[in-house]
Parts: sequence; structure tokens; C-alpha cells
Amino acid sequence: MKPVYKCIHCGLYTEASTHCGAPAQLVIDGATRLRASKLLALVLRHDPAALGITLDRGGWADTTAVLRGLEKAGVRIGAEELAAIAALDDKGRFEIDGGRIRARYGHSIDVDIQYPVNTSVKTLYHGTSLDYLPSIEVNGVLPMRRRYVHLAADLETACLNARRRPKPVVLEIDADCVREEAPIYKATQKILLTGYIPARCVKKVVIC
Repeated sequence: MKPVYKCIHCGLYTEASTHCGAPAQLVIDGATRLRASKLLALVLRHDPAALGITLDRGGWADTTAVLRGLEKAGVRIGAEELAAIAALDDKGRFEIDGGRIRARYGHSIDVDIQYPVNTSVKTLYHGTSLDYLPSIEVNGVLPMRRRYVHLAADLETACLNARRRPKPVVLEIDADCVREEAPIYKATQKILLTGYIPARCVKKVVIC
């Protein structure tokens, strides 16, 4: 994962070492960013107790408690580094509000996040593995251990998700078809959520 810098002129977090025509200030190195991001995804989506934190009903955790938990796990960062990780996450996984942080989506634990309903998008994408296609053709796409099925707004994002699995493929999904069974929610600019994708809503399979 790339390091994060902060522009000395405009204050923007960036992955570029120069910004506004001047060298940017290093905020967090790539290795620390990667380890912190993985731990944040774990505790804010699946296992808060892994860092000794608690989440409220909306999925929020106290940032001070999160930073303290990260330090105990060997990742010593501060509030600015945490803000930089959230700001530049490529899929917008994390959200900070004052002294709180949460994962926007991807939970397997019981939280209640109110997402806006999307009624306009026509085509969405779901990254998966070629090995799962026989089951999908019969049962559709199920959330499995998560609360929702994740959909990408574009093919590139879906391929990035799919490449975490062997034999990556992307399903092109008819969004209006999905809406006949379940609402589609907007989690971030790139990620949308739904409860179930019927097999008939898969328009085609793309090899990544």
C-alpha cells in the first residue's frame, strides 16, 4: 500500500510525494497504513473485541479507544494518521465524525446503518470466483456471513474485489431486476449493497 502525504499548502491528503508544486509531508508509511487498515476493517466490521473496543448500534467506535487498541496491537498511529487512512481508502470503507469512526459497510456483526436507497443505477458489478458460478446459477448471490451482498458501481472496482479470490470473475448485474426482490442501497460512491441477487439478474460473466 502506498504512503500517505499531506500537502503543506492546501492540507490535502495525497498519495503523491509532491502537491501544489512543493514536496508534501509524509503522514504514514505504506506498511503501517496497510496493517492499520486491515485491523480497522476487522474490528469495525467483524470483531471489535479483537482490539478491546465496543461499537454502538450505528457501528460507531470511539477514536481514542480505537487508537489505544491499535497501539496495543503494535500499530502506533495518531488521529491524523487515522484521518488520512479514512480519507484515502480507495473504496471509502471508513467514516470519521468528530471523535467517532465506523466502517460504512461490510459488517458481519449486528449494526443498524441507515443507507440511502438508490433507484437510478442500471448496471452493477459483483466480484467473485469462477468456482462459485455453479452455485450462483442455482441460488443467486447470497450475503453469506455478511449483512449484505456487495456491488460495485464500476467494472474496475469489482475486478479489484474479485482478484482477492482464485479464478476471479465479475458478474454484470441488471439493477432493476435486483430491485424486484430487494432494495439497492448506496454505501459509498463505489460500493452499493443489497440483500440478494437472483440468478436471473446476472446479465453476463466477465473474466478479470
